[in-house]
Amino acid sequence: MLDLKDVVAVVSGAGSGIGRAMAEACARRGAVVAVIDIDLDGAEETAVGIRAAGGRATAYQGDVTDLAALQVLAERVETELGGVNITFNNAGVFTAGPLDRTRPNDFDWVFEVNVRGVYNAVVSWLPALRRSAAAGKLAHIVNTGSENSIAVPTMGPFSAYTATKHAVLGMTECLRRDLKGNGVNVSIVCPGVVSTNLWNAKRARPDRFGGAKVAQATASDALDAGRSPEDTVQTLFEGLDQGEFLIVTDPRIRAFTEPRLAEVAAALDICDTRVKL
Repeated sequence: MLDLKDVVAVVSGAGSGIGRAMAEACARRGAVVAVIDIDLDGAEETAVGIRAAGGRATAYQGDVTDLAALQVLAERVETELGGVNITFNNAGVFTAGPLDRTRPNDFDWVFEVNVRGVYNAVVSWLPALRRSAAAGKLAHIVNTGSENSIAVPTMGPFSAYTATKHAVLGMTECLRRDLKGNGVNVSIVCPGVVSTNLWNAKRARPDRFGGAKVAQATASDALDAGRSPEDTVQTLFEGLDQGEFLIVTDPRIRAFTEPRLAEVAAALDICDTRVKL
């Protein structure tokens, strides 16, 4: 079982949804939680709830697209909380539509947050994690992917978003290879549909990507049938307890993942008949 008693857990995108559930789960396991979100009010709300339940949490404002600021924040958290042991790089945003109808500013926005944001987080938190590993303590990176990381869902189209989550899987698998033997473990969680407010992600979109925009409430309909953030995170921690790298949290993903796996296998079989090495 992943022992989080008295360790420092960092959770980005923790002002709501899956991130909030991650922060709460860490606190219940005894961790000191750094609750990070671009929306400081949301982060404070999460931290207050954790403390009211008897846990330990501090809220921080953080924009994962700003590498320099995130590095400063990482140093601050390590100093104030006494180290960093596990990071949940969970901050993410969403835009819908086919690729050719995705506006350039939306394309740039989802890639900047979902892909560059993961890179920035890894670069920022890894020095502290390496220090924890060198001291023989827990050191673990958990990146948030998606069902969109391993195949293309039937729901959609969410083409740019799907591309970002494919990238997160690729980065995380390379990171596992890069850190092998260094004492820093790596996992990726791939949730299915989760009942969160991701549908309204543009509410906090920075001006340089087109500014804030509140989605119509009907946009939430597609997520209403999803698993709850709490149940999703429970499945995540069951995977972390077993030391798993790839953690899928919804069995419904199988329906569109297996055809892709079969297509890859068939392509490899065809290649065998065409190329003789």
